[in-house]
Amino acid sequence: MFLELLKQEIEQHQLLKQGETVLVGVSGGPDSIALLHGLHQLSPDYGWSLFVIHVNHQLRGKESDEDAHYVEDCCEKWNIPCRIERVDVSGVIAAGGGNKQATARRLRYEAFQNAAESFNADKLALAHHADDQAETILMRFIRGTGVAGLKGMDRVRSWNGIQLIRPLLGISRQEIESYCAERDLHPRFDQSNLSLTYTRNQVRLQLIPMLTTYNPQVKEAILQLSEVVREEEKVWDQLVQDAFKEILVKKSDSSITLDVSSFLHFPVALQRRIVKLILSCLLRQGTSEATLDSIEQVRKVSIHKNPSVSIDLPGRIKVEREYQLLRIKVLGRANGQKQEKAGAEPVVLSVPGVTSLPGFVGRIEIIVSDQPIHSLQPCRDWTVFDAEKIRPPLLVRSRRPGDRMTCYGLNGTKKLKNLFIDAKIPRQSRDSYPIVTADEDIIWVPGVRRSNKAIVTPETKHFLYCLWYTD
Repeated sequence: MFLELLKQEIEQHQLLKQGETVLVGVSGGPDSIALLHGLHQLSPDYGWSLFVIHVNHQLRGKESDEDAHYVEDCCEKWNIPCRIERVDVSGVIAAGGGNKQATARRLRYEAFQNAAESFNADKLALAHHADDQAETILMRFIRGTGVAGLKGMDRVRSWNGIQLIRPLLGISRQEIESYCAERDLHPRFDQSNLSLTYTRNQVRLQLIPMLTTYNPQVKEAILQLSEVVREEEKVWDQLVQDAFKEILVKKSDSSITLDVSSFLHFPVALQRRIVKLILSCLLRQGTSEATLDSIEQVRKVSIHKNPSVSIDLPGRIKVEREYQLLRIKVLGRANGQKQEKAGAEPVVLSVPGVTSLPGFVGRIEIIVSDQPIHSLQPCRDWTVFDAEKIRPPLLVRSRRPGDRMTCYGLNGTKKLKNLFIDAKIPRQSRDSYPIVTADEDIIWVPGVRRSNKAIVTPETKHFLYCLWYTD
């Protein structure tokens, strides 16, 4: 019965192909021994090459060593290459702290990866079964999870260049233990599985039996929910990907920028999933997770009444709102201090002529004419001055703290910072905007404002045109 179920799981979900190399994680317990033995029995028909990795966490003294010897003996009997890895969980925790189970898992998966590379494996097969799935879903529910968390563990997922598969995910613990007894396998038993110190054991030994008094088929109901959610999540995944592409403005390995108006047009449920997708992408190399609190913080920034606001999130994530742009980025690992960016070197403008602007946005063309020009070639922005009232040279520089300018049409001066805000220029772009000066006075900020210096009048005889190109 077990072998038929295992074969059905593999074929129905296309977990393994003919002739693949399979690394099997084997602890020595009933689940992993049944999986290994079952794959060994089926392998002649499929041409699989089997290898075993056993990780000795050295947490149970002599028992841990006996587990390793048992796995070695099974592999020798079945003629399966075996690799035993010893990891010092207690030593790692003593040196750097941490949770025992989390540390053991991290070291275990590091050992899996090393073995997978050594054996050139196509797949890593793990022995999580249907009861594990039900326990995982309940634990997620208790701790707090989104809908996607209710699908539980995946049967197949990409992992460090190979695929991680769980061929027993549709098979119960009872069927596994019956198979071990029928085949006289005598698997090892980990006494720590009876300890109520661990949440999973509490769920398995206390919560599920209690829930069974309300519904004898409670595990089956949980697994059915898992399958329903799994299929619905496939639809959601496509909706989220399509919506993300629609609102994406710019993307890099460390930063993603969205259009705020388009983002807020979506229903809240879709907004949350888009943010979760982005945070998960940016956090993929870290240890933090995209929590609901972080997701809601991002949404609050997107609807904040202040059009220029930012917050910091766990995992070195920074979220910035700049008018109609929402930028989510992961900060560099060094120090976490904001890097001071030196302004670009001042540039002398050719009069007349076209001047490129290294370190600034675009280029500027100066045209001097004895007559007004009524038809200028297309450009991003332009202005005109009375040439006789401008003292050369004309310089382009970056903004400076305290910069002010006299604005055409306004009395007095205004802070350059406020002019940028009025023009809705994102903070990150302001250092690269060219500031055009003459005789140390700011006379023009392309795309923002011109000053009231050298205004053209009916008496003007020589015209100085400034054109800004950003193409």
